[in-house]
Amino acid sequence: MAETVARTVPDVDVDESRDVANAGNGFGLMFWFGLCWFIIVVVLAVIGDFLPLKDPNRINPADKYLPVLSEGHLLGTDQLGRDMLARIVDGAQVSMFISFVTVVVGISIGGIIGTVVGYLGGWVETVTMALVNVMLSFPALLVLLGVIAMAGQSLKIIVIVFAILAIPAYIRFARASAITLKEQEWVAASEMMGAKRTRIIFRGLIPNVMITLITFGLLALGGVIVAEGVIAFLGVGVPKPQATWGSMISDGNQAFADDIIHIALVPAAVMFLTILSLNLVGDGLRRRLQVRESMI
Repeated sequence: MAETVARTVPDVDVDESRDVANAGNGFGLMFWFGLCWFIIVVVLAVIGDFLPLKDPNRINPADKYLPVLSEGHLLGTDQLGRDMLARIVDGAQVSMFISFVTVVVGISIGGIIGTVVGYLGGWVETVTMALVNVMLSFPALLVLLGVIAMAGQSLKIIVIVFAILAIPAYIRFARASAITLKEQEWVAASEMMGAKRTRIIFRGLIPNVMITLITFGLLALGGVIVAEGVIAFLGVGVPKPQATWGSMISDGNQAFADDIIHIALVPAAVMFLTILSLNLVGDGLRRRLQVRESMI
């Protein structure tokens, strides 16, 4: 029995095992910086309504254009005298909601479809990937603008369109991961032992594919935030007076002529740091995942 167990354990070089151990000990300072910033943004978005902040939509012309660190306005005020900090937190709620729903739907639906077609192959894979390629060939921004023009501006419409547009990319990514995984010995062994395809897919492949998709999803969160900011900047995002980071940047762009930069700079800096944090966290998890895959 002991000999059988010993034969199943692969030989690992001492230097290689030390590299793996070092990789697992920590992610690095930049990873933790990114994670801390992202957690702060998410927490503020979740509990923002319960914080003692000013009304983000309250107009006070007497306090307009107050600079950063003004008394009673930590991040200053905009051209209508609205508190910038309150609007940043309010905008974070919109950005986090849209991005999280988009990524969760993409991972859930796209991940399952991509894993199934990647494992089955044949005509199922051919037809599915042909449809995916057709969907990906349409410019996403033009599709989004067209749908909003026909259905109207609302948070619900924007979330639905973003989620649908995200699914094809996740199908392609999940398919590639499934094709790699199905070549491993445990899949062949499961098939030889008579395991059903559904069991192999849902109990074996999908959990492993999802780990990879979560890393991809963290990077995609930043892309969704940017996309939401772009349509808000163009004036076709969530209807005003709801604050979004993109609409705040757009409002600040009009104040540049008067040499007032903080109205656009503050939300732009918050958006930049949030996207940077997602890239840092996603890159750290990706490196950790590569170490994990090398041990399988």
